[in-house]
Amino acid sequence: MSAAVVKLPTAAPRKVRQPGTREACNAMRSIREEQGAAFPFRFPTLREADEIARALHPMTPERWLLLAMLHVMPQEQFAKLVAFGAVGHPAIRGLMKLAKGSVGLNMDVMTALERLGQ
Repeated sequence: MSAAVVKLPTAAPRKVRQPGTREACNAMRSIREEQGAAFPFRFPTLREADEIARALHPMTPERWLLLAMLHVMPQEQFAKLVAFGAVGHPAIRGLMKLAKGSVGLNMDVMTALERLGQ
């Protein structure tokens, strides 16, 4: 079964230009070389995890227990606790973010704690 190839009316009028041409790659390489100073880029989620880990660094058994209690606390009680204003200290703020945070945040914080020597 052989069908004729037809150009669709929604097709692009010409070939799309690729941004990674040889000239563009050489220009970007020269810009990087001229900059001179490289910096270690970290995603915002990893920077937040590092900040929480620094606040919690001596992760004592009492903090683990408090984290577990905050994690199983019902949402309405947790909201009352947040409204009470118990988030002033960086360690408490970090525990509260960690207790109701995502799995990815928890994994990033645990990795950062291990890196800090925990």
